[in-house]
Amino acid sequence: MTAAQDPVDHHVSAAIHHEQAAHFHREASRHYQIGKDYGHAAHQAITAHGHAVRAMEHGQAASAYYAGHQGSPLPGYLTRPSDKPVSMAVASPISLTGAEHHVAAAVHHDAAGQHHAKAGTHRSAEHYIRANHETNNGIDHGKHALFHGDQAATDHMEQFGSHSFAELA
Repeated sequence: MTAAQDPVDHHVSAAIHHEQAAHFHREASRHYQIGKDYGHAAHQAITAHGHAVRAMEHGQAASAYYAGHQGSPLPGYLTRPSDKPVSMAVASPISLTGAEHHVAAAVHHDAAGQHHAKAGTHRSAEHYIRANHETNNGIDHGKHALFHGDQAATDHMEQFGSHSFAELA
């Protein structure tokens, strides 16, 4: 995977990995909600994390491609009419249950995948600024998804410790 590779390929791969991560987060959430099979839920969460990391790698590779284009905003920033950089960071609630964090992660993965799909379309039309903007939005949603995945893992460890196989009777 190199930055010289066409970013459309990276966008497609990022979108697929975000889609897979969303699926596994929803499965993990479902297992927690029904109150059984926490070991399988933890496995689903780990698999989701792996897909999330791969999606972020592809997003970063696509972002690196746009860095050389005239007028591209800095990664992680958007420009306002005043042209001052504005951070895309948004405070995420941490008072959610583990299942709710998995759902939130899935929602962010869905959004990230959609942004990468749009970025690929813009890149194909040679609208590099728009593609970069969508790429950065996808990366930001990916970061939020990783945050919620981490919070779900923290919740799991607080409730079950290292005994993920434990089930409530």
